[in-house]
Amino acid sequence: MAANTILQLTFKRSDLKTTTMSITNPKPGLTVDAVNTAMAGIIAKNIFAPDGMDLISKAKAELVVTDTTSFSMS
Repeated sequence: MAANTILQLTFKRSDLKTTTMSITNPKPGLTVDAVNTAMAGIIAKNIFAPDGMDLISKAKAELVVTDTTSFSMS
């Protein structure tokens, strides 16, 4: 069994739609404060503009963990 972890950061854009960034294998032990600080930095630096729209606020952040079990085929 293998577990995969993805940090999904969702932002509100200037057109009021949302966009999500997915970060694979995030640093273990992430805290709410660290995620909030990172998201605020992404917004402040204004380096991402999906579809030409600026990111204007944080919407949500989720740590998604999935387990995969492979079956042997005979």
